[in-house]
Amino acid sequence: MDEARFAELIRRHLAFYRALAEGRRAPTTPAQERFVRVARGEAAPMTEHERAFLLWRARAERTAKALDAEVRREARLRLKRAPTPPPPPRRR
Repeated sequence: MDEARFAELIRRHLAFYRALAEGRRAPTTPAQERFVRVARGEAAPMTEHERAFLLWRARAERTAKALDAEVRREARLRLKRAPTPPPPPRRR
């Protein structure tokens, strides 16, 4: 599937794909039941809709992991750069 077709399928059908895959919409046709099995990893993708959804999900997961790693890295850098607070004043 070329990138343009992938983009078109995702643009037009992503909300529907996600609703089926997440169980927010019940499948009403054999094709939709199969799509749910594919989304659960119980069957190999055969249709362009199944392949497009799995490709989208894989890309989304990679992006989320990369963003999480970047957030953790930035947090570590902020902690390293944070000034050390002065010690409390001594009582006499």
